[in-house]
Amino acid sequence: MKKLAALFALSTFLALGATAKAADLVEAPMVYDWTGFYIGGNIGYAFGGKDTVELRSTTETSFDDLGDLKVQGIFGGGQIGYDWQVSSFVLGATADVEASNIHDSLKKEIVFEGLDEGNVHASDDINVWGTVRGRLGWAFDRVLIYGTGGLAWGDVDYKMHAINILSGEQASLEQHDVRFGYAVGAGLAWAIDENWSIGAEYLYVNLGKYNVKAHVIDGDGNRTAEVVTTEAEPNFHSIKGFVNFRF
Repeated sequence: MKKLAALFALSTFLALGATAKAADLVEAPMVYDWTGFYIGGNIGYAFGGKDTVELRSTTETSFDDLGDLKVQGIFGGGQIGYDWQVSSFVLGATADVEASNIHDSLKKEIVFEGLDEGNVHASDDINVWGTVRGRLGWAFDRVLIYGTGGLAWGDVDYKMHAINILSGEQASLEQHDVRFGYAVGAGLAWAIDENWSIGAEYLYVNLGKYNVKAHVIDGDGNRTAEVVTTEAEPNFHSIKGFVNFRF
């Protein structure tokens, strides 16, 4: 009986030792780390902006609301950035550049003083734009949810032409330059493996308000003292999908 008890105790000890050794050989599952540099590409669609067209004159009738330029179009480009993960928090910075076909135009018939008829044609084109942003997120292992915001810029070509059909007076307002504003939004990313991730991002982009002005030209082609002005505010919403390679 004593030999049987001793044999049982020995076998139990050996079994426990083997179990502990086997447990040491099995590694604990690793949690994904979002820390590191990344580079990638994206494609998306811009929509839903609202830039109210107006026509203000220093001497004649002014029009406060001739309609809205609601730019829309496809864009695509690349991004680069860095993330730093602390516990489940992820802090990062990113910059992107997009080539785009974002535009809109409108044509409006108007009536000046004295019942003179005329029309206004306005257009807004954004061919290149980008952002430099910070982002703050929460990681659920391989899934990252984040908010983002920062500087936005865009190459904006704004045009407006107004003409008085009866008198022949007209004005061409045009400004083509790089405008700066802000971008805010949120995104979702999923790490496929240690290097590759995919995701989607929403941004609202506003490139700021600015005045575009021109002198009125009379029916004989001479510049008059009258100046007309409109206030431009190119802006849009955007949704894009992206893929990143993390170093």
